Amino acid sequence: MKSRLSITTSWAALAAVLAVLPSLSATAAERPDVTVAVNELARALDPGERTGNVDVRAYYSIFDTLIRRDFAHPTADGGANLVPGLAESWSWTSPTTFDVKLRRGVQCHDGSPFNANDVLATFSPDRLWGEKPYYPDGRVYFGNFTGVDKLDDFTVRFTVAQHDPIIAHRLSSYMSFIICDEPWNAFKKEGVEAKVWMDEAAKALRWKPVGTGPYKFSEYQRNDRIKLVAFDEYYEGAPAAKSITFRSVPEVAARVAGLVAGDFDIAVEIPPDQWDSLKKYNDIVLKTEPLENSHVLQFNTNDPVLSDKKLRHAMSLAIDRKALIDALWKGETYAPNGHQLPSFGPLYVKDNPGYDYNPELAKKLVGESSYKGQEISYRLIPNYYLYNVEAAQIIQEMWRAVGINARIDFVESFNEVRKPGAQVFAWSNTYRVPDPTGSILALWGPDTDNQKSWKFYGASEAFNTAARELQAESDEAKRKAIFAKLLTAFQDDMPMTMLYNPVTGYAMKKTINWTPYSQYYMDFRPSNFSIAAK
Repeated sequence: MKSRLSITTSWAALAAVLAVLPSLSATAAERPDVTVAVNELARALDPGERTGNVDVRAYYSIFDTLIRRDFAHPTADGGANLVPGLAESWSWTSPTTFDVKLRRGVQCHDGSPFNANDVLATFSPDRLWGEKPYYPDGRVYFGNFTGVDKLDDFTVRFTVAQHDPIIAHRLSSYMSFIICDEPWNAFKKEGVEAKVWMDEAAKALRWKPVGTGPYKFSEYQRNDRIKLVAFDEYYEGAPAAKSITFRSVPEVAARVAGLVAGDFDIAVEIPPDQWDSLKKYNDIVLKTEPLENSHVLQFNTNDPVLSDKKLRHAMSLAIDRKALIDALWKGETYAPNGHQLPSFGPLYVKDNPGYDYNPELAKKLVGESSYKGQEISYRLIPNYYLYNVEAAQIIQEMWRAVGINARIDFVESFNEVRKPGAQVFAWSNTYRVPDPTGSILALWGPDTDNQKSWKFYGASEAFNTAARELQAESDEAKRKAIFAKLLTAFQDDMPMTMLYNPVTGYAMKKTINWTPYSQYYMDFRPSNFSIAAK
């Protein structure tokens, strides 16, 4: 347990503080309440339980990470740039020990001081990286950890089984949001196994999160709103808004109408067919950002029909991605050249060919395959992904043109998407860490659900061998060479095909100064968010 912050001051200093309190209170009172109209509310505010697009945009302002990615200033080669967050500095002290020096003077939302105990609670083996952690996805990011130790109140040592060249990136990304230890460990009981007491903790804190971010949790109303209020003790300074309310507004038209009417300050997920009309309003600003997220079609390689690799290649070759991008996204985005992005920096394989469009070769491969014209199920959740249905209808016609017969099946959840009988389905892949080990291997590697639980990807030995080599290698040049082999093997296996990276559109009042990121995070820290006087 941590002691509360103690303050010792002279009467003169106290008088000086009291003298400015009225002006501070006035400033706080003048700050506006900001309402953000969202397509769907976060499903929980637990950063270990939920890591979906709708979840992270809400809790990104509640929690901090030790290291933060500076989206506004990439490195010279286009790679991801890391800056201090709750950590002031970090360094490898041996090939397998990574020491982090913590920022002093930071407070948790419950008033307790931030220190090494919070980091230990967040990265405990029972919670994230042990043999059977409470949050299983933690092992995808931190399965290489062998220890997390407190050297002193403001120094933590991470020990790994083998050197991890992207550990700093891992500590800046998903599953790395720091929880405050006192609310979490309040449920810990002597002699009670971790899963039992962590069940209680997770249930109690799912809608009462305690972090160190610029806004703290205030209110949750199911299917209506999540409200956060300013945490004025935030180490970067007082936030610009008195409160941030995420309001559930599922319909695009309602989000746009509410923004125009002045009911909302920001509206998210504004599709391209609304962009031109919004630009006509002098008091509204539209900002768009291609995401580090790819819409893909997954093929079940173990399905009797889709097990034929020639058919999967034909289905990929039949898709005209430029036509999709022009029709759906006004030409404002791109299809990556393989499962990678330029933000991979030194590991980016610029000359990788990616996924081609060649309908003549597609027809040839269909004829050479074992496919006999059977109807293939194409499952999707309507409106889960923007232009999901429209893309499916266009692709269905592209496949028909090369002799492939597909049926679009609408389902309500990913549990239904992945039910027995799955053949092709719509999915998205987020590049959560700008490195293959935090993207393609986190989603498709040997230890993932795709290979082990769902068993949709019967990977080749070439892919899995390259995956293991990549995880074990630390030399940059060798890693890039291995990654190039892995991409080639993956594209030959064809367990999925790339469509495009969607563009997310945000419309906001002209008084709002806020920059969207290429991830789904909505960052309302003082460094990225301010409100101009009307």
